[in-house]
Amino acid sequence: MSEPLVTVLMTVYNAGPFLAPSIRSILGQSFGDFEFLIVDDCSTDGSAELAESASKDPRIKVIRNAQNRGQTACLNLGLGLARGRWIARHDADDLAHRDRLALQYQSAHKAS
Repeated sequence: MSEPLVTVLMTVYNAGPFLAPSIRSILGQSFGDFEFLIVDDCSTDGSAELAESASKDPRIKVIRNAQNRGQTACLNLGLGLARGRWIARHDADDLAHRDRLALQYQSAHKAS
């Protein structure tokens, strides 16, 4: 896979019923040139397994921490692994509008 323009970075800790719709809202974006990094911080509610099941999509990469490290450490880990020129943060309980990434990329691209 070539380097994507955007990395969507999500940290997860026990996101429960919010996670699947949140992931779907990113996978359904009208802008498709992205990778989706999901960093699970030792969830105990099945969130990690749910993220893994979504990782059949080649844009998704799931990173599972061996011990709970907190959101800041998870974000830093994800930033270190990100290949995109632009980073889009997305929380595990967020729902993204279908054109979110397209509009943000257009806005950022004009500013650069």
